Amino acid sequence: MSKAHRGTGLRKTANHGRGLCPICKTEGIKVVYEYDLDGKKVMICKFCKAHLKNKARLEKPAAAPAEAAPAAEEAAPAAEAPAAEAPAEA
Repeated sequence: MSKAHRGTGLRKTANHGRGLCPICKTEGIKVVYEYDLDGKKVMICKFCKAHLKNKARLEKPAAAPAEAAPAAEEAAPAAEAPAAEAPAEA
């Protein structure tokens, strides 16, 4: 398993990867994850990275059911039509 954000990989960076997170403004925390913020590549902390990832994950499914709802409404009248024809034949 990769250990790019621990130990030897951080010794080469300034302050061993520690600094100020531009999103949460926490000082002295490891800022080793790249992120595009207003068109700039910035380094953010692990907690902000996880927060942004979870936020994106929660917003994505919310958009999908809204798109699926019109398709379900179109399918419902089609399902009712054969049921209405069946009693008429009997």
